[in-house]
Amino acid sequence: MRRLGLIAVLLAVLVPLLSAPMTASGRAVHARQPDFAALVPASTSQVVRTISSRRWCEQIWCTVTQAWERRDGKWTLLREFRSTIGVRGWGKTHEGDLRSPVGVLKVAITFSTSTRPGAMPWHRRTPSSIVSSATGPNYNTWITVPGVRSGDRPSMRWGWWTSYNNARLTPGVGPAPVPGRGSGIFYHTSNPGHPWQPTQGCTQVGRPKAMHWLARWLRPGANPRIVQDR
Repeated sequence: MRRLGLIAVLLAVLVPLLSAPMTASGRAVHARQPDFAALVPASTSQVVRTISSRRWCEQIWCTVTQAWERRDGKWTLLREFRSTIGVRGWGKTHEGDLRSPVGVLKVAITFSTSTRPGAMPWHRRTPSSIVSSATGPNYNTWITVPGVRSGDRPSMRWGWWTSYNNARLTPGVGPAPVPGRGSGIFYHTSNPGHPWQPTQGCTQVGRPKAMHWLARWLRPGANPRIVQDR
């Protein structure tokens, strides 16, 4: 009986270790829910997460952007990409502080200058498309300004606009943005030859193919969220 009891104890210890995922060195890694799991709605099954990373550089704006998906109740990291944020890092509080916001955001709208990149709600971005940073009724609102030609620059050919500070797709429609809190927080790609430059507060996924993959991957039924964290 004593021997049977010892065997039962050994099995209780060894079985969880043998069934856990293993690293290349053979060390068991116990799966757990990611930190953001409790922060997003129960109906959310896709999360784009951007966090600080020193994998590629030591600057405050160096980050990694991850694609997470919930399958059968378990969150799985699908892919991750090198990215950059505001030149002064995290903690946006006001317009022009050159920081990126922390927290959970929605995708206000995806965009591209050509064909629709995926299934999410979408706007075509034209040369005259801007998000206004000027004080007034159009603050943090997607508008068209005749004569502007910067809307289709290479870094903004596809991506999405986040919901930060009550982003408005139509002037006067929806909750009002807080004046001066910050505007135009996008996920976008880079200009040619400058994939890892910091931004003024957006998240830049430096390789265009990576940003395109993310935009195509998102789907409305997954109720996706953007999680930004130090």
